[in-house]
Amino acid sequence: MSVAVEIAVQDLVGLEIAALAGADRVELCVGLERGGITPPAELVAEAAERAAALVSVRDARPQFDVHVLLRTRASTGDFLGRPEEFVHDAEEIALLAAQAAEVVEAGAAGVVLGALTPAGELDVPALTTIRDAALGAAQSAMRGLTLTEHRAVDALPDLPAREEAVRTLLGLGFHRVLSSGGAARALDGAADLAGMVRAGEELIDICAGAGIRPADIAELVRTTGVADVHLSARRRPGSAVEADAPDTPTDPAIVAAAVDAAGAL
Repeated sequence: MSVAVEIAVQDLVGLEIAALAGADRVELCVGLERGGITPPAELVAEAAERAAALVSVRDARPQFDVHVLLRTRASTGDFLGRPEEFVHDAEEIALLAAQAAEVVEAGAAGVVLGALTPAGELDVPALTTIRDAALGAAQSAMRGLTLTEHRAVDALPDLPAREEAVRTLLGLGFHRVLSSGGAARALDGAADLAGMVRAGEELIDICAGAGIRPADIAELVRTTGVADVHLSARRRPGSAVEADAPDTPTDPAIVAAAVDAAGAL
């Protein structure tokens, strides 16, 4: 089967590493060490331009593009089972909608968003508002847009809730759901990820992300049926860095190994 590799990056150097290694796309954010927040539109524009340039000279896959994380705040704490991390008031929803339009206007090929209610359910009105802002900007630019729900679904209480979320997101026109299956590591959430894949009925992609190492990819795909994997591919703290290594947290060796592992399936 064909397995797509998405790399989370926070700078142009990381984007280039992902592209040159053969990744399928990047998720662009800033503050990657805290889980990521929305990057500035200027960075999105630069990233989209650089991605297009790499594709044009065949230094990237033909479909390589930039998806942008929409998140106004993040913390280093564990959000599993804590939907309040993704509960947004009216002011934050308006900000996220404005950011969605702004990054799409800047060239994003996709947006990654999420919102929950205090009761631990998808906040459909909030998602609809942000979605519509992004789609409106894409329509004005006369191009398509990929919609991805981020790991807010991992803060839901159990597999039935995540399965229902998948079906709801499909009805809202989303194309992909990023999830660890409600676990700290996607490999530990394999059973839930498999359930989400079944719930999607091949109509919406489930992208496995969180704590994935290249060596995990074959088993993860085999046990869950996911068609996408997501890695931050960051250098390990304290690891040796070559004198001429690029100034970015993205580790070229990890990205290359992940692409090779996915390509072998």
